[in-house]
Amino acid sequence: MPVSLAEPTVLAAAKDTLYPDVATAPDQYAVTETQFTKSTWGGWTIPQALRERLAPYNTIRLTAGEPDLLGVGMPATEVLNGEAATTPVTVIEAKGHNSDPAAADIARGITQAHNHLSEVNLGYVAAPTPSITDTARAQARNLNVGVIAVDDSDSARVIEPARVTGAGEFSTTIDAVRLQATTHRLTDGSFPVNHPKNYLGYALAVAADGDTETVYADHVINDVSGGRRGAILLNLVDEQPTGDSLTHLGAEVVRFARQQHGSVTATLEVFDGWTGRSTRFTELAPRWAQLARSVAIQYEPTRLIIESLERLHDSGCQAASLVDVALAATRLNQPLAVEVFFTRDRREDVLTADGGIDDSVLADPTIYKSGVHFQFKYQLYHLGILTSGGTDDKDAVLSNEWQLEQAVCL
Repeated sequence: MPVSLAEPTVLAAAKDTLYPDVATAPDQYAVTETQFTKSTWGGWTIPQALRERLAPYNTIRLTAGEPDLLGVGMPATEVLNGEAATTPVTVIEAKGHNSDPAAADIARGITQAHNHLSEVNLGYVAAPTPSITDTARAQARNLNVGVIAVDDSDSARVIEPARVTGAGEFSTTIDAVRLQATTHRLTDGSFPVNHPKNYLGYALAVAADGDTETVYADHVINDVSGGRRGAILLNLVDEQPTGDSLTHLGAEVVRFARQQHGSVTATLEVFDGWTGRSTRFTELAPRWAQLARSVAIQYEPTRLIIESLERLHDSGCQAASLVDVALAATRLNQPLAVEVFFTRDRREDVLTADGGIDDSVLADPTIYKSGVHFQFKYQLYHLGILTSGGTDDKDAVLSNEWQLEQAVCL
């Protein structure tokens, strides 16, 4: 008889219950701890379909240990005090058993979930239904831990709702996952646009008279959704239920435009004249490139790449490869580096079960997100940060050089 309620099964059912639309929801993201990248669990072979349900994976290291799953965004089930957080951070601790579902150690899972509440907003324990006693439910209520009862691999329900708490300072791990959620998972595949003017232009289109999409398509590029996503990603535009609005940073772009060209309309005409130009932005429009650089440097992945290259340069590696940069980035901030560099579907190959990086896999060009070595690298080139642009040719990805235009050697 196949094992149906081992911990990986319990966790997958719980994830699907709290985040059923995580693959498409614009404000949710969830990662599973790397221990679940193992192919077996207590001698039981984890089905590939189950491993895919648990993906993506990342190293999750919190003060109280490694929760089984870390999620960002409001769960799809009842949450007490839900108005206290718009995008709460959630942990799930899963408890299962390879032979007797009633023997799952739910009490330990409750304690583990509770211990994480100083760093997150919501804590849950998920366990097979036969293991959830009245005593366990009472313990969970007292400790403000939600309880997810799992009947089988595809059926689970919340029987004790969790309450949103006010977390303290978020850890490096949580910040990396929150980055993905709050930016609508924009680094999942491609960086939306490969020229700085395209995200600056969307902020201008929001401020202009007329329909934003029409103005943008007429004066910047036809890829409206890409430009919009880039502007959101770089915190120029804030998505609201009533429509897009400028952030303080986006408003500064508009002020700069009026100072340089007199009006937003006149600026958009200038932007229109840049369409299709391959000239480096630092040469085409130096002052605009400097503004765009100031915007980009506030984006955490930009800082991660620059600091990685600084470290490499300081160690004597001036012209680095993608492998060099990715490895250096994982040493600086592994959770963020994993989110920035590696595709969702290949993280099982990159991450070891104990949360490390398998260096031997980094020479495989297919593990990397095209956005980081193509569009994003081109952004950094146009801004005068890198000496050369990116490539989407998988045969050239590993040989394409990464070098800072001006290294400081921190």
